[in-house]
Amino acid sequence: MPKTSPKKSAPAPKSSRRELLQESILEAASTLFIQRGFQGTSMGDIAEAMGVTRTAIYYYFRNKEAILRELTTEITGMAGKQAAQVDDSNSDPMEALRQLVLKHARLILGHPLQFRVVERNEENLSPALRKEAEASRRLVLSRFQAVIEAGMQAGQFRIVDPKIAAFAILGMCNWSAWWFSASGKVPLEDVAQMLATFALQSVVRGEERRSRENSVDESLRQLREDLALLERRLHNP
Repeated sequence: MPKTSPKKSAPAPKSSRRELLQESILEAASTLFIQRGFQGTSMGDIAEAMGVTRTAIYYYFRNKEAILRELTTEITGMAGKQAAQVDDSNSDPMEALRQLVLKHARLILGHPLQFRVVERNEENLSPALRKEAEASRRLVLSRFQAVIEAGMQAGQFRIVDPKIAAFAILGMCNWSAWWFSASGKVPLEDVAQMLATFALQSVVRGEERRSRENSVDESLRQLREDLALLERRLHNP
């Protein structure tokens, strides 16, 4: 009987190999940008850290400014796109806020080094790209703010300044880039779920009411909240 040659595994698609190498370059560059600073890192340093030639790096990125541009698009640009995908027009504000936090937290937790680089090096971007990054940040903030306002109008969220609340929740998510480790005890998804829970607990009225004592001061506080909500609805029918 003729011998049958063992089946060989199909090679990875070129696009996948390219994407993997690009991600490796971005990861290595991010580490060096954090350690040495953007100005203190050269393309040769990145190549040396990866154990490849500078030519291999130049094949994917013309210079380190192009690497920073890609990082900004991957992090800041993606954050804006994800926030825009959450539709709160016909959804429950609590669920809409949960989805906003989950999407944003997963992005940050999945790319902590890259996020830190982008946050620290905005001045090294071109004016046009800096403007795009700022527009993405404003979009994310506005989406969080709109959902919080919707929750207040629905009587689900406490009466707070929606912009400050949005900043506080985003700050909680963004700060995770400085302390989260993928090799830590708590997996990424569990951390994202915890952040979403913390965000909701910070604004939801029902949970707060059930957890507090039924004192006179608390009753007056709740009454003031109800009156403020009623006034808000009268001004914004």
